[in-house]
Amino acid sequence: MITKSRLITVVILQALALLAMVGMKQWTLNTGMPIVLETAPIDPRSLFSGDYVRLNYKISRLRLDDVGGDRDFKAHETVYVLLKKGEPYWQPVSVHHAMPALPPDHVAMKGEIQYVGGDLWNQQLRKFEKATYLNMRYGVENYYVPEGKGRELERPKQGETVSIRLAVDTFGNAGIKAVLVNGQERYVESLF
Repeated sequence: MITKSRLITVVILQALALLAMVGMKQWTLNTGMPIVLETAPIDPRSLFSGDYVRLNYKISRLRLDDVGGDRDFKAHETVYVLLKKGEPYWQPVSVHHAMPALPPDHVAMKGEIQYVGGDLWNQQLRKFEKATYLNMRYGVENYYVPEGKGRELERPKQGETVSIRLAVDTFGNAGIKAVLVNGQERYVESLF
């Protein structure tokens, strides 16, 4: 009898944990500030695996000379990137170890530093230059698409731009609300 009640307790706790995870993501999507980020190309060989798209953002690599905030960072630290509303994309302003104060038309997005680099390739000069940068992940780098629909996001047609509408909640958590092609919603995230 005791074993049966323990099993029921474990099953109930697991179900509650799953409901909490879904609820937290839905809370972020419903209450978060909607922002639009510009995507950046990824090496095409690793763009897809199954039916999901790997996303890279312009804010995935932050050059510290171009933003304010703190300066001493290490790999795997959690940081907050302050973003300012721009047209059409939100732009990075600063990077902080703790949640910064939010001026109007700003959000702070929580991310993890993957690594801190010291050399960046300058495409125009065609050489490496010394520049400290942070390679970031925000937890919104994968998006699941209907089967067979990923190729149109992997290789947009000439003149098409792919961007992502996110929701960022008051704790800095982000969730993908929609995938935009030329500013128009192509895929919209919903609970069901």
